[in-house]
Amino acid sequence: MARVLALSGTPGVGKTAVAARLKTMMNAEILSIGEFVTTNDLYEEWDNDRSTRIVDEDKARNALLREIERARARNDIEWLIVEGLMADIIADECDQALVLRLDPRVVKKRLEQRGYDKAKIGENVQSELLGTCTYHMQEMRGDDFADINTTGMTISEVAAIVAAIMQDKANKQAYKPGLVDWITRPDIDPVRFF
Repeated sequence: MARVLALSGTPGVGKTAVAARLKTMMNAEILSIGEFVTTNDLYEEWDNDRSTRIVDEDKARNALLREIERARARNDIEWLIVEGLMADIIADECDQALVLRLDPRVVKKRLEQRGYDKAKIGENVQSELLGTCTYHMQEMRGDDFADINTTGMTISEVAAIVAAIMQDKANKQAYKPGLVDWITRPDIDPVRFF
């Protein structure tokens, strides 16, 4: 029976790359929420102001839970990694959950390199700065998840930490929610990002 990991974080923190590395390390299958929502047309409307489609969270959650149920019945994989910005919407039904965090200045650079427009970069940097993904994960799981600062780490290093957490071999106190706090860091000026 497969176990399930909810892997969340702001765009640019490395979710997709870490999930890809974990796929072979942990005999896992990846379910990308972004691709899943698009393929299954789980949107409710278009947001003109933000130039993006709004996900119907209830439909998405129900469809994702059906996929999780199918994965749990499989014997050919050990893990299903549900990765994406919105992984928190199903995190209460997962065996493990974590949020990848990254210095907002690095998030900004990565999103610029990806060609995001200025407004979308600002929105995502603000999200990381404020810990929005962590907040949403806490709404679903309390403090029963890991919040990992990946700043300065390679994908392999992050994947090793995540794998240890997945196998219950990591010191979870080192990754408890609330330890990553960009706003109180003296070297980060939050006003710059707004």
